[in-house]
Parts: sequence; structure tokens; C-alpha cells
Amino acid sequence: MKPTSSLAERLKTHFLAHQQWWAPGLLLLWGVLNVLLLASSTLMEARRFGGELDTWKAFCWEASSTFVMLLCIWPVIRLHRWLQTRLLWPQLVVVHALLTVPFSLVHVAGMVMVRKLVYGLMGEHYQFGNVLYEFLYEYRKDAMAYLLVLVAVSGYQFILRRLQGEASYVDESESSSKPLPDRLLVKKLGKEFLVAVADIRWVEASGNYANLHVKDSVYPMRITMARLEALLPSGAFVRVHRSFIVNLGHVSHIQPTDAGDYQLFLNSGEELSLSRRYRDGFKAAMAESG
Repeated sequence: MKPTSSLAERLKTHFLAHQQWWAPGLLLLWGVLNVLLLASSTLMEARRFGGELDTWKAFCWEASSTFVMLLCIWPVIRLHRWLQTRLLWPQLVVVHALLTVPFSLVHVAGMVMVRKLVYGLMGEHYQFGNVLYEFLYEYRKDAMAYLLVLVAVSGYQFILRRLQGEASYVDESESSSKPLPDRLLVKKLGKEFLVAVADIRWVEASGNYANLHVKDSVYPMRITMARLEALLPSGAFVRVHRSFIVNLGHVSHIQPTDAGDYQLFLNSGEELSLSRRYRDGFKAAMAESG
């Protein structure tokens, strides 16, 4: 049991430390498995009823659909996070229901274009069929796929928050208008422990959460960036970007970019964008702290 526990702990640590690879990796794995399953099922169905179907056509149909679906998932995730911060749940449901239509239009148009390209390379012509009928046929599946994407993303974020832990006030009864205490309570997998506010290196906006970067961990806190900016100690923390707040004590240096913005470097080696909108305020705060 001990090696299994150790392996699980290493896997969890790797998962939390390399989110930029795990999320797209899992999506890619789903895409490959989806194409293999659906294409093989299409071929088996055709042969069950005595029909003839070229293998490349079955894989072209499913791969084109899955490929465009994967391209659409990232904008859907970004849009969902943006909408979460601005709409109540009833409004969010209605908006997402309406968005299934343009989602399906983009998906259908994209996969038809890919199929026509592949068929052309194979020396054949792809015919989509009756546009209205075929779109209604595809829309039923696309609306369900859109819903499943949102469910999968929400589930993924829930699991991630459970593994990361979620920060809150030490005293849950404290008013959100009060400044943050010196320490925050983190609940993680049924355990509770304290995190010093001074140990927060930087904060990143993530939907209706603010991700607190503390040492080797990232703790989400259900709070808006504007509210958190007002609550954090003004002499220690400063807004450097629409999506970032940084602890001045962890700043190493800044470097100008060709675009006229600045790149901000932390002592930990991390890099953040310092936008022109917040540049003067950041420099003023650095001068006062220095």
C-alpha cells in the first residue's frame, strides 16, 4: 500500500504543478479515443448491413468533427469563465442555451470545410446534403456536446479546487468589507491549515475566483479581483494587470517589451505582465516601499 500511496502523491503533485500540460493532454486523449471509437463503430455498422465504406472516409468524418470540436472547446471555456463573473445562474443557463446555436454553426461549417479538403486530396467530392436537415441533425448532437463540455469543465475545476484547497477567512463570520487578516484558512481534502497573507507571491484572476500563488501551491479564493485588491495591504500588494496582483516583496525586477509594456520578474523566477494602465501605480508603490 505504501508505494501506491507514494505514487498517488507524486501524480497529484505533478498534476497540480503542470496544469498547462494536463488539461490539453486530457482533451487530446479524449479526441483520439473519440475518433477511434466512433470511426470503428461507423465501419462496423456499415458492414453489419452489407454496405461498403472506405476506412479513410469513416476516419475523415469523425476526425474532422472531433478536430473542430477541440478547437471550439477553449473559447467556450474562456467565455464560460467570463460569464460566471457577470451573470446569475438563471441568466447563465439561458445565455448558454442560446450559445449552442452559434457553437453548432461553427462546428458544422468547420468540419464540412475539413472534409471537403480531405476529399479533394483523395480525388473525390464531399456532399453535405440538405443543409437545413443536416444542420438540425448535427445541432442535436452539438447542443448535447456543448452541455457535456460545460459539465466536464465544471467537474475538472471542482476536482482541481479540492486538490489545491480553497482559501477563506479564518473566521467565516467575518464581513467581506473588513481587511484580510494576517492569515487565511485553507480547506484541502478534509483538512484545514493556515496560510500567511505575506507569503502570497501573486494573485491571478480565474472566473469568479482569485488564485493565490503561495510557495509551491495555488489556492483559489471565491472573491473578485477588485474586492481582493481593496482588502489586501496596500503597501505590500499592487495591481499590475487586469488579471494580476503582485506582492512587492517578491518582485525582482522589471523589463520593458517591444510592445511598450513591461515584463515583471519575481524572485521565484516567475514572469508576469505589467500593463501600461497599471505601470505608474506600480512604480509609485515600488518607490514608496523602497
